Amino acid sequence: MATQDIPAIIAAVLAGNAPAAPQGFVAAKTCGGTASSSFLAHPADKGTGTKVLGYDPDIVDEPQDLGIEIAVADDGATVAGTGALEDAALAAINLLPGYHAERHAEGVQIATDAATTFDPDDVAAVIEQWLARKHDLHTFAVRVIFGPPGGRSVVLRDLRGQAYAVHKERSSE
Repeated sequence: MATQDIPAIIAAVLAGNAPAAPQGFVAAKTCGGTASSSFLAHPADKGTGTKVLGYDPDIVDEPQDLGIEIAVADDGATVAGTGALEDAALAAINLLPGYHAERHAEGVQIATDAATTFDPDDVAAVIEQWLARKHDLHTFAVRVIFGPPGGRSVVLRDLRGQAYAVHKERSSE
């Protein structure tokens, strides 16, 4: 998969030509899904574009901790309104051939099959492009942040705390 192929995938899906879901997906590599992983879409101004931090392709024995943050600065962005963006981000990741993403408590887990090399830049790009096209977002940032296994990342710990607080606020509305 190459980041330049993502616009064609998104255009095909928006035109009603969604690829068939893979049958018998067997995960060869996973990222996230750990107690230190986080997943959050919320109103915040953190600039625009994508950023990938801390990915280590050499970690293969256990899942690397993963945080995905979608910070939306569009006018009218609310905690309640950004909840749907988390579901949309998961759907976007699942558009990538050989990828499967799902929620794990306050976090997310992304798996790839044996024929696919995990590329965090593709994950960030597909989320950004899908949200811009499908949800008409303009001013937002997508951050894909990795930490070493075992919860040793202060950034991910803080992001998980934010995710917990925002998810709790949404559930009380």
